[in-house]
Amino acid sequence: MHTYPSCLRVCLCLAWLLAAVAISGCGYQLASNSPSIIGDGTRTLKVKGVDSPTLHPWLPHIIRSELRNEIGARYLARWVDSGSADYEMQINVLNFSTREWIRTELDTTQLYATSLTLEAIIYDGSTNKEIWRSGPLSYSEREEHANEKAASGYIITQVIRKLADTMRKAF
Repeated sequence: MHTYPSCLRVCLCLAWLLAAVAISGCGYQLASNSPSIIGDGTRTLKVKGVDSPTLHPWLPHIIRSELRNEIGARYLARWVDSGSADYEMQINVLNFSTREWIRTELDTTQLYATSLTLEAIIYDGSTNKEIWRSGPLSYSEREEHANEKAASGYIITQVIRKLADTMRKAF
């Protein structure tokens, strides 16, 4: 094993420390510490609606629930279910598909191929003016689950996480 003289180790540590200080002075920060497109997390947000032109009646409920959890976990806003809010979000499901991929000899599905594309639009709560649009956000994967709804849960979570990440990109 190669060992460095202690003087060289100290110099390397100081170089790393100086580099870290220099980068932090340039305005770099963790994305989780940066403000979202709707402010610093003190504003209120509610879902205006979830437009889901699919044959899956449970889809809007799961999207709304995952969105509420992600917004709260990341402190992007204070969630309100009804009444007035500083911002209102409309979720439009552009595409949702789930297909059975592998079936057993007992005719039960083992693997689902699931895909979701959605778009979020945020409106000012007082003027109803559009202030931000996410653009299409997608995720697809093959999931091993007992039923279609359970297989879809993971995909929905991933798209909602992408949405929350996109809300932090205020540049």
